[in-house]
Amino acid sequence: MELVEQIAAYLESHHVLTLATVDEAGPWAAPLFYASDRSLALYFLSDPATRHRRAIARSPRVSAAVYGGTAVWTEITGVQIDGWARAVDDEERDHAFGRYAAKFPFALALIPPDGPYRIYQIRPRWVRLIDNARGLGFKEEICLERSPA
Repeated sequence: MELVEQIAAYLESHHVLTLATVDEAGPWAAPLFYASDRSLALYFLSDPATRHRRAIARSPRVSAAVYGGTAVWTEITGVQIDGWARAVDDEERDHAFGRYAAKFPFALALIPPDGPYRIYQIRPRWVRLIDNARGLGFKEEICLERSPA
């Protein structure tokens, strides 16, 4: 299986990412439900008042990690991402909400239609797949080099 397909399958099978941002107070990490697509874009819902969202408004450069919990080193797997985050525009909104609602149908019912929540996209620049089942510290990387726009 091609690396992009392996990463896409891994992202599809997990639910929470840890989003890392930096603001004037320093680094910050936040766990968030996410959905993804075959291009490795990730989508999450957030309130613009959150610290991570305010940090993205100042600087869109982010990193993220998706991983499963385990106590056995050979079962450590995960994906690390370096990229850009932004609110999706009107043209992308149906696709983004569709991906998110398909994965978390209950979540959209919790969000008032006139509330502050918006859907955001992480566009990966670089992605690393980690799989210790293949050996301690095994990793494969892909550089996508997409622009933030």
